[in-house]
Order: sequence, then structure tokens, then C-alpha cells
Amino acid sequence: MAISNLTTNLNSGANSGSKQASTSAPVNTPAPGKTSAAGGAATKTTSGVQVSISSKAAAAYQASVSASNAAPATTTPPAQAATPTIAQLKTYSPEQVSSMIMSQFKALGSQQMAALPPAAIKGLTADQVGAMTPLQLVALTGAQIGALSKAQVSKIAPANIPFLTRGQLAAMTPTAFSGMTTTQLAAITSLQGATLKSSQLVYLDQQQQATLQPKLLSANSVGTLFQAMAAQK
Repeated sequence: MAISNLTTNLNSGANSGSKQASTSAPVNTPAPGKTSAAGGAATKTTSGVQVSISSKAAAAYQASVSASNAAPATTTPPAQAATPTIAQLKTYSPEQVSSMIMSQFKALGSQQMAALPPAAIKGLTADQVGAMTPLQLVALTGAQIGALSKAQVSKIAPANIPFLTRGQLAAMTPTAFSGMTTTQLAAITSLQGATLKSSQLVYLDQQQQATLQPKLLSANSVGTLFQAMAAQK
């Protein structure tokens, strides 16, 4: 009886010790997604699997995040080209005139426009002629107007045609005057039409002549116009 009790007590104590050991020493399982750092490296646990991230990779990632959040750098707008002086414009060639950027050309005043040599006027581009203001146009001298080509005259804004002085119209060569479009000719006033030369009218085609006819007050100009129209039939 004593031996039986002793065996029972030993088995009971062993089972109790085993159960206590298993209870007091639980297995540490890192929580999913938890990251720990040790020795310059980061350890991230995902679904029970530990992934080691080097400190260099972590620093590079942090730097990229900081760069993306940084404010955009501001840039200084380029300085605009200076407007040529009157002394400079007096020495300009056609190539220098044509190479002027639009902001420079639009900034030219009356005295600066008048300072351009007549030979340099030939360098005016179609865009420059079309961008002329009334003040710039009326500032042109007779010699400068006389240097305009047929193609250049055709680019004068129709709204600027009434601002041409009678002296300027008279200075326009017959060939250049024939470059006038019907829209430009329709903008000519009766006072301007009275100053036109008969030599300027004969280079016009029938459509141009028909557009200009109501603006001609001079009997001589009208007669020359009719003769030119008859010769073209």
C-alpha cells in the first residue's frame, strides 16, 4: 500500500512539474508588422517571418520621402533684352533689325523708329510690321516708307492704314503700294486717296481698283484708274 501511494505521488509530481514548466515558459512570437532595431539594422516581422532591413536602405528611403515632401525650388526669370538706343539703331543693318526679339521691337518709341536707316527697314519681318503701333508707323520717314517692299506693305495692320500721312502714302513706291490688300485699301480715307499718284494706281488689279475707286477725289486720279482698268480688260 505504501509503495503504491509513493508511485502515485511521484507521477503526480512529475506531471505537475511538466505542466508548470510549459506554462511558465511561453514561446515569444513577435506581433505581425512589428519592427525592432538592433546593431544599425531594422528587423520587421511579417506573418511570423523576420525580414532584416539594412540601415543604409532605411536611410535611403527616409531621404526619398524627405525629398518628395520638400518645397519646389524657385527659379529666377531670365532678364529681358535691353532696348537698343537711338545711337545703336542708327548703325543697324537689315539683319540686326530682323533679329530683334518682339519685346525689343515693341518697346521702340517714335524717335527710335525714325533712327533706323532706310536700308535697315528692309530687314523688318512680317511679324514686326504687323505688330507696329500707329505711333511707330507714323514715325517712319518718307525715305523709310519708300524702302518698304510689296510683301512688307501687305502686312501693315488695316486698322493702322488711316494713320498713314499723305506724305507717307506718296512716298510709297508703286510696286510696294500694289501689295495693299483689299482690306487695307478699304481702310484708306478719302483725304488719303486724293494724294495717291496715278503711277501708284496702274499697278493695282481690278479688284483693288474697284475697292479704291470710291476713295479717289481727284478727277485726274479717277481718270487714270479707269484707264488702267480698261487696259486690263
